[in-house]
Amino acid sequence: MKIYIPIGILVLLLLVGCTNTPAPTPVPLTITDLSSQCGVVGETIIITGTSFGDTQGSSVVTFNGVPATVNSWTNTQIEVLVPSGAITGDVVVRVNGINSNGIRFTIPCYGPMQGMIVDQIK
Repeated sequence: MKIYIPIGILVLLLLVGCTNTPAPTPVPLTITDLSSQCGVVGETIIITGTSFGDTQGSSVVTFNGVPATVNSWTNTQIEVLVPSGAITGDVVVRVNGINSNGIRFTIPCYGPMQGMIVDQIK
């Protein structure tokens, strides 16, 4: 009889300790904003988003496929330099082999005001 009491208590504790609580849903790797939608080579751009990871590790940021130099990296914000050789296209963050969504980045900046300034200089 003494043998069954400890085994019974152990079984009861195991059953109480087991729950069917689902694992938390991971937050997707997403870029939500760029500090600027356009720029020039060497300019600092801040990428805001989710699930970048606390440190860069082997993760990369690309501008239309061209890797960028990273100045700082947190789980929600990355500071990078627009890389040499980059052309207009998507900025993408790649973490653990998974790509974020892309955000369009124009190199260099062109707009109605810039066209007017060029026309006035001529």
